[in-house]
Amino acid sequence: MGNEKFSAHGDVKAQFVQERRMLIIDLSGPFNLEFIRKYQRVVGAERRNINVPCWASLVNVYGLALAPMEATVDAQLIVDEAVESGLVATAVILHESEGIALQQKFWSKIYEATTLPFQFFSETSEASEWLSEKIASSMRAKGVYQNSNINR
Repeated sequence: MGNEKFSAHGDVKAQFVQERRMLIIDLSGPFNLEFIRKYQRVVGAERRNINVPCWASLVNVYGLALAPMEATVDAQLIVDEAVESGLVATAVILHESEGIALQQKFWSKIYEATTLPFQFFSETSEASEWLSEKIASSMRAKGVYQNSNINR
């Protein structure tokens, strides 16, 4: 990533919801390359506190959430690191209808280069349901599923 030439464009907030086993990430774009460092600081701090073997991320994207294509390589590395720490799926909700096809292409380029299951949604409830199923399935596969109820 090198030295930052500019200040980060875009905003990021993250919170891990323990009872749902979900990392909720709110992004506001557009982004620049320097934003990736900001993302790593904010989201990385939350990820370090996750102490469950299987978890998922729900990404809310506001604004025109695009970045230079060079940012996709760094973003792919971030996803790979998260998978190593237990991330089992990501749901992306694009809240901005402007340029939705372009946004889906951008986000797909990041996730398709990884092993992580991902899907786009328009509703939070649908995204949460899908993620809950992915978490439960992964927990059963790892033999760590203790409770038949994951809070949604």
